[in-house]
Amino acid sequence: MPKPRVNRRSGSSGEVLVLARHPAIIAAATDVALRVSGRSPHLLHNPREALAALSRPGLPPRRVMLEPAVAGDSWAELLSTLDDPALTDAIVFVAAGPDGVPDGVAVMPPETDRMVAALNAPRPGNRRPPPHSAEALAAGLDRGALLVRYQPVVRVQDRRLMLVEALARWRGSPMVHGPDSFVPLVERAGLSRALAVAVVSGAARDMGGLAGRLPIGVSVNVSLDQLLRMDLASWIGRALRTGSLPAHRLSLELTETTEVHDLATLGRAIERIRAAGHQVFLDDLTIDDVRLRLMRLPFAGVKLDKALVGRLPHDARARRFVREVMAQANRAGQVVTAEGVSDARLWRAVAGLGVHRAQGFWVGRPLPYSVLPFWARSWAASPRG
Repeated sequence: MPKPRVNRRSGSSGEVLVLARHPAIIAAATDVALRVSGRSPHLLHNPREALAALSRPGLPPRRVMLEPAVAGDSWAELLSTLDDPALTDAIVFVAAGPDGVPDGVAVMPPETDRMVAALNAPRPGNRRPPPHSAEALAAGLDRGALLVRYQPVVRVQDRRLMLVEALARWRGSPMVHGPDSFVPLVERAGLSRALAVAVVSGAARDMGGLAGRLPIGVSVNVSLDQLLRMDLASWIGRALRTGSLPAHRLSLELTETTEVHDLATLGRAIERIRAAGHQVFLDDLTIDDVRLRLMRLPFAGVKLDKALVGRLPHDARARRFVREVMAQANRAGQVVTAEGVSDARLWRAVAGLGVHRAQGFWVGRPLPYSVLPFWARSWAASPRG
């Protein structure tokens, strides 16, 4: 019998989430939670409760025990929420018998010692790394190996959801790969355009399908080379037609972190994109960033790098820099977004400086589009901020 699926990430102790109905599994899981975390588990009885718990703002549950039979039609949604290494430390599938276990899913019986060992075992790496050759990467993009996760961005003043940022992931086994493990490979293979098309197309399908429930915009990352290309607006338009997302709901984030010398050419490129209905933001602004002068160009706004945001509570120099950014942005009618807002302390810091928008784990984690409505309900009911 194959080994049960177990994923683990190092970190501080947190709650244990259990989705189960079988009495033996509930009893064993309760005992396990007390042994590994010192407290009772967060016990859930239906998949909608589990999706809501997994998508709520803040740090994710550190460990998850799941009875597959309880998932029902939500099995795929639960798996897509759990397979991102940013979301969980350990996942154990437990079953009292074969009934209701999907094909190919390895489970363990409700035996306390085995469950404890599984939750405490070192997390194995992905058995299937991202492909390295240009041909394999291109084939992966063609067959749908790219996944898109969406991180909420909210307005600080009233906590209103404004848009989500589309973040690329690559299918792995058993977890997805984060961008650091495959985006450099894609760029070296000359497939940055193909990657961007895949992300925009996926976002158009996903967010267009959510329009009736969450009529919000989505931002995608582009490099300077992509932004300067004359045909950028045309291929974005073709990609948007794969879904039903209006042009004005797609914005671009310029990820270039090196100094830009030809401001006139960049300004014309931004104007072309604006004429096609898209806003352009300057991403990852750092302290004393030489790119601060780019704010004179027709950017819709800037995003503060998470490292800069993390310094705000204790670093007066960082706060002075952000005040300078805010003054320039307010004069120009630009929006400033703080990235990496991971706790209440950082939320208060950016709010105190008048930053317009925020994103980060305190607000919401990168999630599959289908569970964003669950996050939205949790955020609306949350006292955060």
